[in-house]
Amino acid sequence: MNPYHEHHTVRLRRRVMRSHYRNKAVYKYSRYELTIPAKYKDLAEAFMNKDLTIEAKQQGNSLVIEAKPIERPA
Repeated sequence: MNPYHEHHTVRLRRRVMRSHYRNKAVYKYSRYELTIPAKYKDLAEAFMNKDLTIEAKQQGNSLVIEAKPIERPA
């Protein structure tokens, strides 16, 4: 439950992924995830199943993530 009724609280998560190479070595890498609240499903629907370019930057005490669809020539 969200204790702040006017704001939607999300958490940036890091998952450590493991891949095996011919039963000899295990490679680990991090994958970061951010869940988009259902409140914004209408906004996110326009970007579903499209390739996106992502830019992330820090502005003061905020993390700004910008996603744009890749323009492909017709």
